[in-house]
Amino acid sequence: MSVVDSLNIIGKTIENILDFVANDKVLSEDFQQYLEINGIEIESEKEFNNVIIQYVLDMKMQNGLRVLEYYRRNNKTYDEVIDALLNSFCSVFKVNKILSNAFDVTCLTSNVNLTIIPMVKMEHLKQIGKFDYIQARILELNRVQYILEIYDVISEFDVYKATTTAIKYMLQNPRTAYFKNDEKKVLLEKSVAEFNQKFDECFSAQFVVTTNKKVDNLIEFFNNYRLSGKKEDYSSLIEDVEQLRYIKIDEFNCDDDTFLQNATGGFASHKEIYDVALWMDKKRGLYIVPFLKTFFKCFEENIEGKFDCVKEFLTSDKIPPSVIKYACEKYEKFFDVVNEALGTKFDNLEELLFNTKASYIDSGVFSPVTVLFNSELFSAMLGIEEKKEDKKENQVGRNDLCPCGSGLKYKKCCGKNI
Repeated sequence: MSVVDSLNIIGKTIENILDFVANDKVLSEDFQQYLEINGIEIESEKEFNNVIIQYVLDMKMQNGLRVLEYYRRNNKTYDEVIDALLNSFCSVFKVNKILSNAFDVTCLTSNVNLTIIPMVKMEHLKQIGKFDYIQARILELNRVQYILEIYDVISEFDVYKATTTAIKYMLQNPRTAYFKNDEKKVLLEKSVAEFNQKFDECFSAQFVVTTNKKVDNLIEFFNNYRLSGKKEDYSSLIEDVEQLRYIKIDEFNCDDDTFLQNATGGFASHKEIYDVALWMDKKRGLYIVPFLKTFFKCFEENIEGKFDCVKEFLTSDKIPPSVIKYACEKYEKFFDVVNEALGTKFDNLEELLFNTKASYIDSGVFSPVTVLFNSELFSAMLGIEEKKEDKKENQVGRNDLCPCGSGLKYKKCCGKNI
């Protein structure tokens, strides 16, 4: 299949999906709910196109099933393209070379070199220069990578923004960390095995719960044990929440100035106090799970935000299937509560996970923490951050005495021509 044929098929498939969303009663109603829940008001055709494309490519329906998965199960046209769309992802790509119809780039999240072909003519992308960074969504079809959408062009000089943006994408979709990088995937598998062993040695449990005010220190404690093997008393790092309740938080929705803190934990910065757990998944690694104890409590009694909590745990890709399986085996009212929260009629775990955790089935999804601990990109960001801090500390005010020792103000001495 030629590149032109592939581009036409991709474009036609997306058109068919959008028509399906408009005409399918279930999806049409779900899309309206999506707009209402997120407070989205559409005032132009361009806004509508942007919103519905994001809904189709990224969102899950209210029952937990991805929109694209629902389409695939109800429409068999162009199956290979639907699979490609399901596996499409966003990342940041450094432009190494500009070709006549493509870009030679390095994917920052997986550190591999790719040739990516835009779905628009190159003449429409003249603002992109060599060594700039492209913030984009790509799709792979027949071993060729295509640019579905470009969200931003980051200057070659703004390495910090490019790096932090790439890490945000990597944490939201850990698969991007090993796209086309088999060596990295093997490394992550070995890391999971190591984390499993160390976690069991350290805590003798599958999970340990504390509050958001203490969890950052608990993570540090475990990491120190992982590296040194020296086990100490951690009882002071464990505390209970006075009243379990669920509130909506987004640990990745922050500006660049606070991103580093949030990426490495940062839960203590939140004003509210809530429960947070370290959860060890034997297949995928260590997860940091806010409201785990609250989630379990939802199957025993009514608490504030009960159904929102259950829905979040079932529909979020940040929560692995092992958490859901644990709750299913432990609580008698599990399906009663789940079905009331989702508006469904599930009666077995396999069917539930098939509809809510499809992205985990038969795939090597690793936890964001596992990916972060093995990320050269994150290490690079730490170095950039340290340089920024050093620069701030060493910065001389224009009215300060010049550090050269002349006795003059900086603005009248070494800073005269700056």
